Amino acid sequence: MSDLPPRAAENADPSDGTGAAVGTDSAGGPGSVGASVPGWMLGGSSASPPGRQRRPVLEKLLNGVAHVVESAMDADGAGEHGGLLQRLDPRVKLVGLLALLLASVLVDHLAALLALFAVALTFIVLSRLGLRRFALRAWVFVPLFTLAIVVPATTSWVTPGHAVLHLWGGAAITATGLATAARLVLRVTDAVSFSVLLAMTTPWSELLAALRVLRVPRTFVFVLAVSYRYVFVLMRLVQGMVTARRSRTVGRLTPREDRRFVAAAVGTLFGHSQALSEQVHTAMLARGFTGEVRALSVWRVRSFDYAWAATVTLALAAVAVLELTVKGGF
Repeated sequence: MSDLPPRAAENADPSDGTGAAVGTDSAGGPGSVGASVPGWMLGGSSASPPGRQRRPVLEKLLNGVAHVVESAMDADGAGEHGGLLQRLDPRVKLVGLLALLLASVLVDHLAALLALFAVALTFIVLSRLGLRRFALRAWVFVPLFTLAIVVPATTSWVTPGHAVLHLWGGAAITATGLATAARLVLRVTDAVSFSVLLAMTTPWSELLAALRVLRVPRTFVFVLAVSYRYVFVLMRLVQGMVTARRSRTVGRLTPREDRRFVAAAVGTLFGHSQALSEQVHTAMLARGFTGEVRALSVWRVRSFDYAWAATVTLALAAVAVLELTVKGGF
């Protein structure tokens, strides 16, 4: 190497054991990137690999699947915390929360709906679920969507009444319309809150077994159980397909190629789901499954369960009295 001129040393063939070089460009300048090696592989350029610059469909699909799976796992884990509702017998909890949910549908006055919302907040805090996590799960989409729907009902075009805020064209937002919208949004919020409370504090297997205790048809419970498990299996399969696609892709992907992959993945997923359903059903029958959902734990109604049932009964009675007392209000 010492006998070669500097330009020859830079262009030396790495196969002869005298040194390594990356080659020159068309101008023959020293230290330039060779045509056979992309710049992003050498690490000297700030440009990112071409294949990582645009994968919107794949990224969104993978992130969405991961988010759904993690959220469901997080909900199952919340049922193991030592809060108020987690300690209850699933049968007693199911009956109590369903009674509160039914009350939120039947009551009509704003004060009674606010009282039920206060009961739901109390259960959330005592069950150690976290207000922020519960709000993201229960109070973001459905109540806000309901609010967007009832906005026209607040105007004098739909609900005549005393004008609170005058709008264009002689229209106005009325007090009666605001009260109607508030009642509907609060009713939906209460119902969703009690439903999510039941789902977040009860493992899925125990919830299904509690439904059977309440004489819910066995076929209905079986369909719920299988559907719940299949959702996770199929989502894991989708996640694996997308990860495999990403790991084998080099270069820029066009939106058309992304859409083609998604379409092919849907067909593949359908075939996998059919084959998986037959395998799972055969395995269940081989293990003696008769269609009855059973829980591993032994349930006993304790004094704590009776106390909670009495508390729910008193809360329902108080809401009923409040509903009758403010009957003349809005």
